[in-house]
Amino acid sequence: MSLYRNQLRDKVAGLLQQTTDARDNVLTCTPFPVEIEELPVIFVTVPSENASSNGRNAPDFTRVVQLEVLARVTAQNHATVQALLDRIAEDIEMSIMCSHDIMSMVQQVASIQTEQQISAEAADVIGAVRMTFGMEYTQEYPVTELGPLTGIFGKMEGSVQAGFSQTFPQEN
Repeated sequence: MSLYRNQLRDKVAGLLQQTTDARDNVLTCTPFPVEIEELPVIFVTVPSENASSNGRNAPDFTRVVQLEVLARVTAQNHATVQALLDRIAEDIEMSIMCSHDIMSMVQQVASIQTEQQISAEAADVIGAVRMTFGMEYTQEYPVTELGPLTGIFGKMEGSVQAGFSQTFPQEN
């Protein structure tokens, strides 16, 4: 069974394969350089997560996973790249936020952060949009009963002590 954050990442990647122009170029790995011909490409990762305890009872945590979606596009000019970035960013956000499957996996989307960048250092203009979704959910760890102790020999009588004693100078 994989970690819940990885299940969430994989579900988002599968959704974006169906709802964006990247199709088969939606990857669940750390972003790496790609050839111009491979664009558009989308990387879906979970670079960080924070967990806060819900109390001193059974172990359960409110977790916020930072689900990061990085999309790269290319075109011959800045205006077209900007239009492509705007469209793919909208496709990503609307796909995730309007998906019943994704929204049923989380308690809330606590935050959305969007950053765009355009570079024209080569003949082709390349643009990127990074969207980070703060997705909150609760994780409970099942506490199981301990089975009977085995490998204990002999009879235990009287008070049980840890087997460590120390005589302090003032006790002499």
